[in-house]
Amino acid sequence: MGIRVTHIVKKTYKNKAGNEIYLRLKEELKNSESLKIYFKDGSVPSSSFLNSSFGALIEEIGLPEFLCLVNPIELTPTQAYMLKHYIQWFKPDYTKH
Repeated sequence: MGIRVTHIVKKTYKNKAGNEIYLRLKEELKNSESLKIYFKDGSVPSSSFLNSSFGALIEEIGLPEFLCLVNPIELTPTQAYMLKHYIQWFKPDYTKH
């Protein structure tokens, strides 16, 4: 099962867009063991967007569960970098400077 970010929001810059993705993720995960998130043709996600979408879900279910359930795909190198960098902040061994 999967969702396309661009079918839900036009841009991935604001908290409101992030919250819309978060609500959709929660709904889809009720009926699925894992979920692919397609970022193709989407903008580079801002930290505001990520806080309201992936961050909210990580805080709710925990990082290990999130990593098992949510699979971002069809990413540009910049989108992949932003997601990887953002998720690092939730790892307990990550040193925050």
